[in-house]
Amino acid sequence: MIRFYYYHVVYVGLMNIMMLVPALLISHRFSGGVSAIPLAIAAGTLIAYLTSSCFQRFPGLGLPEIFDRFLPRWLACFLNGIGIVIWATGGIIVLYSYSNTIGLFFNPETSPYINLTIMAIACIWAASRCSRSVQFTNEMLLILSTPMIFWILLKAMLSPWLDWDAIWIVANQVTKPPSAISFYAATFVFSGAMNATLFNRLTKPGYKLRYRWIIPLIGTMFLLVSFFVPIGFHGTQAVGNYLYIWSVTTDCLIMKYGFIQRVLYLFLLLYTLLSLLFVMNTWHTAMEFFKACFRRYPPATDQPRVPAVNWYVCIALAAITFAYAYFTNDLRNRILSEIWLVSRFFIEVILTALLLLFVYMDRRSKQRRRAPPKSSGNPASKATGS
Repeated sequence: MIRFYYYHVVYVGLMNIMMLVPALLISHRFSGGVSAIPLAIAAGTLIAYLTSSCFQRFPGLGLPEIFDRFLPRWLACFLNGIGIVIWATGGIIVLYSYSNTIGLFFNPETSPYINLTIMAIACIWAASRCSRSVQFTNEMLLILSTPMIFWILLKAMLSPWLDWDAIWIVANQVTKPPSAISFYAATFVFSGAMNATLFNRLTKPGYKLRYRWIIPLIGTMFLLVSFFVPIGFHGTQAVGNYLYIWSVTTDCLIMKYGFIQRVLYLFLLLYTLLSLLFVMNTWHTAMEFFKACFRRYPPATDQPRVPAVNWYVCIALAAITFAYAYFTNDLRNRILSEIWLVSRFFIEVILTALLLLFVYMDRRSKQRRRAPPKSSGNPASKATGS
């Protein structure tokens, strides 16, 4: 089951492109965005290490069950409600952003709601499955898409049109004081570790999460590539003129084999799978947090039949997405993405602190159970001895 943990680390790191993290960092490239990256790597790695260590102490338990074990019921439901908002909002932002990107680059004349409808139906069906089915879907979609995505990233880094002088100019801005918003956004690359909040239910007692040194390597690679490669293609000034910066960047690449010459089409096809994967996981997590607020829905990782409540919750999330698409635009979506990225960081810090507290409470309770009972003095024996 260890590999499933790293699947979440990989696809969330790749999804930082759809969460507009590179565009936000690039907008602060001369005002602290570069110096924020190493700080984000350190903070994200620390949070990932702490949370993974804490969840190993509670095998087979998701975060809602851990809340119920150590907190009052009302407080556990309140924290579950925060989880619903954070995870559901992330899926809504990605679903809107990607359906809008598809419309812009493939067929601008088509109504944006057509793409949104098709993707929403797929997400409703996938997110409503049981947790084990969602895990297996993660594996299949990542095996299909990740090799080609890594090939595109490698092709971009080795491209003769990549201007290393522009990259070097921006990299020299590392001496500027770090930007707070850039720091919060850059830590999102490491947020895949937080998906254990729900999928820790699938772990077995005694499991050990090995090879955690992979987390900083993957996160650092995704951050540096997604930030510096667009600068190398578009220059230090023009790179700030684009919102969906990686869609424009991949359109600069050309394939000399196959009937598809523009890499953009292959890139968007692959990120269709990743976007559906991200929304499936976030909506599924939000759905399980919602069900955890009610005693009538005990946690279950395997369900032969999909409960009706799963359909209701996922359809409600899709309806909220359509309402969001109706009232928003690219500018508002970017502002909300920034707010979500900042809020997500503080929620992760709070959850990490709570998990450390729960581990401490669990150790204390086990020590009390193991400690031998204190022997009390026997007056009769004292009198006999005297």
